Amino acid sequence: MSQWDAVKRTWKMAKSLKKQRGGVTFAYFLDAIQCGYRHEASPENYLVLRFFEIKDEERSKYLTSGRSKRADKELNRFMTEKDARVMAQKHLFYQMFTGLVKREYLYTPEVDFAECLEFMDRHEVFICKPDRGIMGHGVKKIRTSEIRDRYAWFQERKKEKCLIEELIVQNEELQKINDGCVNSVRINAARDKKGNVRLIGACLKCGGKGAVADNFHSGGIAYPVDTDSGCITGPGRNNSDIREYDRHPGSEVVMPGFQIPYWEDIRAGIFLAMERMPNVGYVGWDIAVTPDGFELIEGNCHWPGGNIIQLDRVGKYPLIQECLEGVIWERRKTS
Repeated sequence: MSQWDAVKRTWKMAKSLKKQRGGVTFAYFLDAIQCGYRHEASPENYLVLRFFEIKDEERSKYLTSGRSKRADKELNRFMTEKDARVMAQKHLFYQMFTGLVKREYLYTPEVDFAECLEFMDRHEVFICKPDRGIMGHGVKKIRTSEIRDRYAWFQERKKEKCLIEELIVQNEELQKINDGCVNSVRINAARDKKGNVRLIGACLKCGGKGAVADNFHSGGIAYPVDTDSGCITGPGRNNSDIREYDRHPGSEVVMPGFQIPYWEDIRAGIFLAMERMPNVGYVGWDIAVTPDGFELIEGNCHWPGGNIIQLDRVGKYPLIQECLEGVIWERRKTS
């Protein structure tokens, strides 16, 4: 992003704050610009993390966009080219994490039309997504009966290098919150200077009212989660306004105090996933909670995201700094 684009986004954010909260637009703008220089904070950091309400001393404890970018680079410096491909390409990710990824899937460039037809016969509804993609872009829910020319559809998806995969059935407790999409858990995990895995922060990402995706940048709401207990500790937020949501806006389920099922299993699964990628030092893992346990959705190692794991009003930068101090674990050989 150019400096001019950053200025325009900051001004737009300041105008939004003026409209929602009152105050002076230019004052918000100048304060946000100062936060950009002093704390490497983006306009979204300033809004979502409520920097307009806290003092500089507290701001220094937050994992802002700039700090996160530098931490990602340092903690993941031992990643091999193979590691990078696995984390960037979903079909390779699914292969690496077999057992943690349990849903049926096909990578269209590697299968023939007959295999695709058999998959469609087994699944009335399924997910189609690009092999490379972020923030939920390009993810679509497809109903088999609505595909008129299956061969043409398959050839197009093959050309686009898409995956088609079975729908994840989520746990009934999360289904009550929002049944339009899978409401997923995000846990950011990092390795400390000895190579030991530490859980940095967590949240539950829920689709907003009527939403079909839980992504924070697509209208989703994130709720802070205690990494030890798996309990939601406070109200949720989205990335566009300053309102806080004690109740989910679609279902009216009260969220603070909500206990995520199978939390100990989820925690154990994160440690197992980190073991399979010993050269990866910092990852934001997305996990679905199913009727029988959990399932890994994806891992984000180049942009794990800082806003959604800091909605508990506790800055996570000191935890990352502890992992960054004297990084001595070395690249390990992998098969």
